[in-house]
Amino acid sequence: MKRNAFDVLRRGLDSTIANRGLIGVRLVETLVFAAIAVLTVLVVLIPIAVSVGIEVTRISTPDDLESAMVSLLEKWILLVWVFVALAVVMLIFVALHSFVEAGCARVYVDAERIAGPAAEGERTRFRVFSVERWYTGAKDGWWPVFWIYNFAWGVAGLIFLIPLIPTLILTLVFRETPAVAIASGCIGLVVTVMLMIVVGFVTGMWTERAIVNWAAHRTPASAALADSWQSIKRDLGRHLLVAVAMIVIAIAGSSFFASFSYFAAFGQAMHDSTVFTIMTMPLRMVGMIFNSIFSAIVSSWYLASYAALAVEDTKV
Repeated sequence: MKRNAFDVLRRGLDSTIANRGLIGVRLVETLVFAAIAVLTVLVVLIPIAVSVGIEVTRISTPDDLESAMVSLLEKWILLVWVFVALAVVMLIFVALHSFVEAGCARVYVDAERIAGPAAEGERTRFRVFSVERWYTGAKDGWWPVFWIYNFAWGVAGLIFLIPLIPTLILTLVFRETPAVAIASGCIGLVVTVMLMIVVGFVTGMWTERAIVNWAAHRTPASAALADSWQSIKRDLGRHLLVAVAMIVIAIAGSSFFASFSYFAAFGQAMHDSTVFTIMTMPLRMVGMIFNSIFSAIVSSWYLASYAALAVEDTKV
């Protein structure tokens, strides 16, 4: 008998809490990403800006930004270097995230199997987390998960181009008629944004289920993606409800914790003083820390819920 979406979410939450060590793993991942991003800015972007005479602190108007872009375009070799550097950093980000996700998926799938199908029971029956178990899954699965992300989001990127290419063509064709060019550009951008929201949502479901499919069956990336798509088509209702619930919870929580910064920014605008800025820094930091923890919990809950669906399908 299939569980309803609420029961799936409840099992996912139980597994997330029981294996809360994975939340710590995700927080470490966030810190590593932040460190890499700061290092990239210090090593790549700032030296290039200085070399072409751009002072970031003085860019405050559209004319300043235009002047900075012109300076960069005059030295296009530097732009190529920036593009290559950012591409490498993005690949590193995806590889690290794949490593973390593969390990987490392995733990959640094992937790589901060990806990058994019973609807009632102690939350501790899901507790299987250990650094060794997580690391084994991460080491074995980061490469398939890496290609799951690359293939799925590569397909999504191609779909994003469908409205962008006609928009660009129409804008170029009607460049002598500003009103038509602007209208077609605006319509094209609206359609693109709407398409990105829908495709991004579907791709997120696809990759999440593919990752737990890999953890459950140890299949290659292509097979995991194919099985994932079929699983979602067979059981669209529960997959969709779980994903929507996670997005609603994520938006609500992020909005709440972001309000810490909003209050601080509003107060700063009212007082416009360095003292007030310093005084509200702890409030901003608290909001940022709790938002990171909340995001880690929601990401873990989402993966654990899909792990429940994947293990249930295996037993059917």
